[in-house]
Amino acid sequence: MPLEGLSKFYVVKITRMVVYDLVAIGNPVYDIIETPFVKSIGRVLSGCSFNVAFTAKRLGMKEVALVGSIGGDFEERFLKTLRRIGLHFIKAGDADETAGFRLRYLSYGDRELEVLGFGGEVSMKRVPQEVFNTSAVVVGPVLGEVGIEVPSTFRKRGSVVFLDPQGYLRRVRGRVVEYHSNPEALEACRESYLVKPNELEARLLSGFDEPLKAAVSIHQKAGAVTALTLAERGSVIVSGKRAILVPAYPTHVVDPTGAGDVYLGALAYYIRNGLSLEDAASYASAIASLKVEGIAAYFNLDLEKVVRRARWIRSRVKVKRLK
Repeated sequence: MPLEGLSKFYVVKITRMVVYDLVAIGNPVYDIIETPFVKSIGRVLSGCSFNVAFTAKRLGMKEVALVGSIGGDFEERFLKTLRRIGLHFIKAGDADETAGFRLRYLSYGDRELEVLGFGGEVSMKRVPQEVFNTSAVVVGPVLGEVGIEVPSTFRKRGSVVFLDPQGYLRRVRGRVVEYHSNPEALEACRESYLVKPNELEARLLSGFDEPLKAAVSIHQKAGAVTALTLAERGSVIVSGKRAILVPAYPTHVVDPTGAGDVYLGALAYYIRNGLSLEDAASYASAIASLKVEGIAAYFNLDLEKVVRRARWIRSRVKVKRLK
């Protein structure tokens, strides 16, 4: 049969393979948030993976995906939200219920977490292979649902790995979240380019109370850039022989939930766009200051304010040489 005769018998379907700029891995959560200033009306969408992905998308990353599990109780609502904001969702696990917490804030950095839903394990076996070709990945479990082999897999595939270790340092007693020292958390740090603990998490990872000592210890143990967030006191970043002291922009805190996630998402975005750690952290801190003025992930990301606040912060950044 002549080649031209094949055209009437065969139809070739061409599909476009998405190349992701950023992949955020971890279960999304629906939380009830109670602060001294505000209480959410019902459960609101949050979680490290969602907050990171949403922040990167709002800053201009084109193809951003969230990998996790979602229960049937919130799936329809969740997928509708992601379609509206342009995020890809890759379901990598089955869950009887959606993960979530009741967060009660006693002060800016002091809160209690009661589990409302556990979610499901995130299985990378269910993730399409093209996801592993992303240039950057943020691993952010909420309750240990992401195996520590995940950052290792992405690192070996050439992705830059950013890690929020919180989910590896949590356990549940009854329905109350407790923090504990977990050797697997440090293993995950060793597979990462950058790790972002808060003050409590840094203490568990390092054994030190003083933030700079804790950050230096984590950096030495894991070899990863360590960005330790300190709420209203800013952040400390240790890389090589340098400690970068980044102030927080002074503002009125309404809801600090997810501020560290937003900081990490912005940090990943600006680092991947070639900024220095000092500049990237200044922008990330500025965006986190806007986040705490709103509720959950829904805050006014005014880029003009971001630039003004980042300039204010950058002019006050200090770099300390380490021995």
